[in-house]
Amino acid sequence: FLSAVRCFLHLRHNRDDNSLTWAAQDEAATRKIGVNGDGALTAADWMRIYFQHARAVHRICLQLLDEVPATWSSLYRQFQSWRSRISTSEFSVVHGMVFLQQAAALQDPETLLRLFHFVAHHGVKLSTTTEQRIEQALPAIAATPPRGAELWIYLQEILLQPHAAEALRSMHALRFLTLVLPELRAIDALVIRDFYHRFTVDEHTFLAIEGLHRLQESSSEWDKRYATLLSELEQPEMLYLAILLHDVGKGVAGDDHIASGLEMADHSLERLDLELQDRETVLFLIQNHLAMSAALRRDIFDPDTVRTFAESMKSPERLKMLCLLTYADIKAVNPEALTPWKAENIWQLYIETVNHMNLSADQRLYEGSEDEDELLRTLSPVAGKKLKVFLEGLPRRYLAIAAKDDVLRHLEMASRLKSDPVQVSLERGRHWFDLTVVTPDRPMLFASVAGVLAAWGMSIVKSSAVSNSAGVVVDTFHFTDPYRTLELNLPEWERFKRSVSDVLTGRADLDKMLRDRLRPGREPAARTKIATRLDFNDTSSSSCTILQIIAQDRPGLLYRVSSTLSRAQCNIEIALIDTEGEMAIDVFYLTSKGGKLAADHQQRVKTALQEELKEI
Repeated sequence: FLSAVRCFLHLRHNRDDNSLTWAAQDEAATRKIGVNGDGALTAADWMRIYFQHARAVHRICLQLLDEVPATWSSLYRQFQSWRSRISTSEFSVVHGMVFLQQAAALQDPETLLRLFHFVAHHGVKLSTTTEQRIEQALPAIAATPPRGAELWIYLQEILLQPHAAEALRSMHALRFLTLVLPELRAIDALVIRDFYHRFTVDEHTFLAIEGLHRLQESSSEWDKRYATLLSELEQPEMLYLAILLHDVGKGVAGDDHIASGLEMADHSLERLDLELQDRETVLFLIQNHLAMSAALRRDIFDPDTVRTFAESMKSPERLKMLCLLTYADIKAVNPEALTPWKAENIWQLYIETVNHMNLSADQRLYEGSEDEDELLRTLSPVAGKKLKVFLEGLPRRYLAIAAKDDVLRHLEMASRLKSDPVQVSLERGRHWFDLTVVTPDRPMLFASVAGVLAAWGMSIVKSSAVSNSAGVVVDTFHFTDPYRTLELNLPEWERFKRSVSDVLTGRADLDKMLRDRLRPGREPAARTKIATRLDFNDTSSSSCTILQIIAQDRPGLLYRVSSTLSRAQCNIEIALIDTEGEMAIDVFYLTSKGGKLAADHQQRVKTALQEELKEI
């Protein structure tokens, strides 16, 4: 094929000129250069065939070059020798190439998936021999391809590894990726023929995934910002899966690639047997992967623009994912697509939207509201009237953030309050522990739970506190365990939960627990100095005074802040706690005697907090 194309170009240019210009592509398609068969070809169709052949030749040439030791420098030899030490009982690495210890093992699809996970983790290449063995094994695997949990367990781990894009390229070149996710065949070497898209759609997809994985090692100021955002995701695998599937609709004829892409992606997600909430997240990202770019064409500082965009996001986690997807998607179009102006505007829109979400968190659910009705239609066969009572008066943000299973769990905890007034749940997540406390409201409640966490040496990553009309509070804390107290000692889980309950019921002395833990001078020195900032807002909420605190993150910070607020006669209606590196960003919705804080009260609170935070 390439020989035919080269001859065509030489004859067309009347000299040794291999430039495949747009005009030359049109003529090659019309004359069907290198292609047999009936039917007309568009230039995009012909270029798709061109890239399929060129990619195969390119891949084989790179393999041959890698397998010629005589061409290696001494430093490269040392590096490949070091890589050989990562061999396992299944795979051996020789000169940076992966070989199978037992060729027959590929009859098991899980072995093949483990092989690609090995490639994604270590960044090594498959040897020619290994690729040939994979090609020989594929027909048998195709008869009963892996699917469901068997496939997703491995695929999500591949997507999370630092060299995921290289592994996916290898899976794609060997036709294994399209075997397990047939929808990706639609974008195989697919060409978007314009001056903006530099890469085929499949390569654009791999570049977007690769771009996110390389954020941490980049020296770019923008990449570092987005790397921090990526590290905060609770389920980054959902973002990577959404990127993998976000453009499959471009392989279907028609003007709306998002609509067709959603239908195709849904088939993939069904094949992977994803849970309903995870499926909704991936489909949301695919459906809205152009929403942020569209919003950039409007005034991103206009309150109406930000409000409309924020309402479509539903939750901060989805906003973070969409922000990262937009950044990676634009960056992978061509090397010049992501200008500093676009990077800045994407970030500004993200920040404005986060601020809007934080400042509108007290919008409540009341009987008959759309959000409540929708949830009741989904869950009422299980929960019925009890759910309506529980939801009454909760912030709308609660439904946006909490999964349906969590809502039912919180409802169940609330129903047990008559027998035990403090319900405590502790779970282990991917990145941190999740503590949920459901109990009737009382003074110093939020501060007390934060104090117990500080006394145990836990580091709070983020938190939220909400209450319904009946005065039932749902406090959630996401925290890490720096000393691995809970991780290494399973019996400590019950003691930890019991200490939370004992402090809230007055059976334990929190001050005594904190005395030694928060002794001055025990905290490590901060690497980055964060100036304390206190901002009061009386206009964004109709019933609360909003206080935003930006401060140096330190052990016990949340306890000190929340207890200071309680001592200053402030009732915490809603608390939204987050951290970015060594910076704590805390938002409190405050009331006093059922209304907003008066100006002199705000000043007293500010003075008390400044005095408390000055010591930290």
